[in-house]
Amino acid sequence: MKKSLVITLALVFVLGIAGTAFAAANPFVDVPAKHWAYDSVSQLAKAGIVDGYGDGTFRGDKTMTRYEMAQIVAKAMTKSDKADAANKAVIDKLAVEFAAELNNLGVRVGKLEANQPNLKFTGAIEMRYTSQDWSGTPASASGAAYRLRLDGLAKVDSATNLGLRFTSGATKAGKGFMYNSGSFTGFGSAGAADDNKNQFAFDRLFLTRQIGVVKTTVGAQMIKLGTTGMIVDSGAYSFDGVKLESKVGVFNLAANYGRQQKNAAKAATGATATAAATLATLATTVDVASLEASAKSGKLNYGVGYAELENNAAVSYSLAKYLYGNAFYAFNSKIVVGGEFVQNREFDNDNNAWVAKATYGDQVIAKAGQNNLVAMYYNVGKNSISRLSVLDLQERTAALVGQTEAFDVKNQKAYGFQYNYGFSKDLVGYAAFVKVTDKDTTVSDQGYQYFRVALTAKF
Repeated sequence: MKKSLVITLALVFVLGIAGTAFAAANPFVDVPAKHWAYDSVSQLAKAGIVDGYGDGTFRGDKTMTRYEMAQIVAKAMTKSDKADAANKAVIDKLAVEFAAELNNLGVRVGKLEANQPNLKFTGAIEMRYTSQDWSGTPASASGAAYRLRLDGLAKVDSATNLGLRFTSGATKAGKGFMYNSGSFTGFGSAGAADDNKNQFAFDRLFLTRQIGVVKTTVGAQMIKLGTTGMIVDSGAYSFDGVKLESKVGVFNLAANYGRQQKNAAKAATGATATAAATLATLATTVDVASLEASAKSGKLNYGVGYAELENNAAVSYSLAKYLYGNAFYAFNSKIVVGGEFVQNREFDNDNNAWVAKATYGDQVIAKAGQNNLVAMYYNVGKNSISRLSVLDLQERTAALVGQTEAFDVKNQKAYGFQYNYGFSKDLVGYAAFVKVTDKDTTVSDQGYQYFRVALTAKF
């Protein structure tokens, strides 16, 4: 099934890693991660002399180029009259360190600051190739696809920000409970389905304001339940509503309330001698309400939460009542192990799902040469999580089995591995393998496995 192409791409991926060592130097050279300038700029940011990237934050964990650092130093120099003696000394030291960059920028820094647009975009594009083999009757497939996402941020006033997202694909598409993020567009596809068309749309638009100790976000925004994406793929799915976030003691609290998405009806199909009929599903509007708490204690990060999904229709009824918890422990800077467990209390059987995950290597890929290996195992009951999950819970063909489960998810278990490598701070590649097994012994196995290679470019 075109495995030779996958092998070829994998070799290109590996050779590409070696090739980066001979790449031409980037004119915007990174300031080393442990350079004293980061602490100095953090000191100035805390004193209110600089605001970092223009959005009121200084991301001290983000490696910057000398060009970016020089821009911040230039800002500090314009406000040196507001600095005390100690901070003036820091500004002078930074000015000497980045004298060449400041000299090259000259007046351009002032002009750039004066004409900087309020609405700023960051984005990412992922290009990937997948080869998938099914264990049973469904035909195996392979192909390439891409996805583009642009995130916009604008400052409304000193306490309010506007956020939006422009993305490829139809992230709210779905039929019945057969949710599909639909965010990837196939290369060269001639199909008529929506996921084969080059579609772009705004799928998020929200306002965020700090009201006392509560950060309040209103509008179409990301929905996040838990930490692993097992319950909801927060990158793909949104909800229209309100989110409240605050800190009480050591706990970070977050509450969501709103409408998740509108889904079209799914028609019933007839039964044959060898297959059960699928049930018709009415058009559904899913409402969501959740509350979760998370904290950190030493090397341990943990959290618990509760969420309800309800079908809002002429006759409303509960779809899921999730009780979930997660914990991750960092043995050292290279090894982090943990997992997440969720139980759908709306059902009495096959209602548990859990995932275990281990990461070896650099926990954040933020510069060239950094890499890690992620291993994962998950086990899902048919009445547990929905296909909103980031996990690979693909539907078997309707001709083989009836879809009577609450969320159209079968009893499945799987394991997978993914190797991530940073070609630069903004270009990351990965190679992955996942094998899924159907736990349902009443029908022939409809599990599958896939190989994937991909590149993600951030800008």
